[in-house]
Amino acid sequence: MQPNQFRRIWAGFGGLLFLVTWRLWIPQATFPQIPFVAALVNTPRYVDWLAILAITAALLLIGFSTADRVWRIAMVMFAVAATLLVLLNQHRFQPWTYQFVIFAVIMAGCRDKSALRLMRWVTVSIYIYSAVSKFDYQFLHSLGPQFVATLTSFIGIRSADWREHSQVAIAVLLPLTELLVGIGLLVPRTRQAAAYVAIGLHTLLLLILGPWGLSHQPGVLVWNLFFIAQAWVLFGRCERDAVTTQSATRELTRGEMLSYLLAGIVIVLPASEPLGYCDHWAAWELYSPRSSRAQVAIHESVVDRLPTEIQEQLSPAIDRDDWQQLPLDRWSLDSLSVPIYPEDRFQIGVALALAERYDLRLAILVTRQSASDRWTGERATHSFVGHDQLTTLRSDFLLSIDARPIWSED
Repeated sequence: MQPNQFRRIWAGFGGLLFLVTWRLWIPQATFPQIPFVAALVNTPRYVDWLAILAITAALLLIGFSTADRVWRIAMVMFAVAATLLVLLNQHRFQPWTYQFVIFAVIMAGCRDKSALRLMRWVTVSIYIYSAVSKFDYQFLHSLGPQFVATLTSFIGIRSADWREHSQVAIAVLLPLTELLVGIGLLVPRTRQAAAYVAIGLHTLLLLILGPWGLSHQPGVLVWNLFFIAQAWVLFGRCERDAVTTQSATRELTRGEMLSYLLAGIVIVLPASEPLGYCDHWAAWELYSPRSSRAQVAIHESVVDRLPTEIQEQLSPAIDRDDWQQLPLDRWSLDSLSVPIYPEDRFQIGVALALAERYDLRLAILVTRQSASDRWTGERATHSFVGHDQLTTLRSDFLLSIDARPIWSED
């Protein structure tokens, strides 16, 4: 690995990802911001702006500085500022943000050889956990066949007309390929070949998710482009570009010991997701529709209390009179250009914030759905009517569901 080359690729893609998702990171007045801990609810908005400035300065220093001490300090500054912004709003815990913070800590604290090893391990874990999450009823019967149908449409084939078991059989090839890529990247003998397969896999995802396919948001596409560059630099040319700047001593520095500890936690933590101790995105459940969620409906008698931006998102419910559905996923995409954070905790927090801000009282209905069963796709469902019932859910979560005040009230 050429350390300067990857560092600059990382900084360039990091800057681009923050740029295309900029609305997520600034203080804004409509979509509720739910901190991870209640103690941060009243944090003033200038803290967000200072953190954004710190990230911008850090990325510029990382990308352009040649002084080892300067760019390493900038990596730490980036990691601290990005972590602070995420703590202030769970919605900002996008998978790419998580990966970029992890890599920043590793590159800041490690010499080249250790950094290469740890970033490889983390990347392999992303592929493996992401693949395992897709061996799931929901993916294989919904999003997986949709991916296949989009891909086959480029060659004039309508796979949506195939029998269901045929669609599932083809869809399972997607996570199977992803799993084999992860395993292949882990084994030195197959590493370079697996890197080429990974590049091909992300190229196909760009076709499926891009403007000619499902038209996903720019952040998703940019992150896939980063994975192509990452596969080439960290794995594809690994045998030809030997690391030459590693110190002769084999003793780990303090920074490397901390980085190994961090990488170990990041790699092991997703295994606790089925027990409820790890969020879906922290477990690298990517493009996996099995996550827990909340559906929100607003009674038509109070719709005029909501801002125009929210009213425009409302759609009539099919099976409930006088209730209009508020699709949080679509609202997130339209207002912030990012997917909704896939946790019932966060989405219930959004609903509670709406009830409190706009005095909805009994005029809000929230249907909480558990993560789906991996084998049947079934979910446990419970409904809550009104502000008071929503507040009782605070005790169900270790983390906060309370929103920060809107910026005009600071």
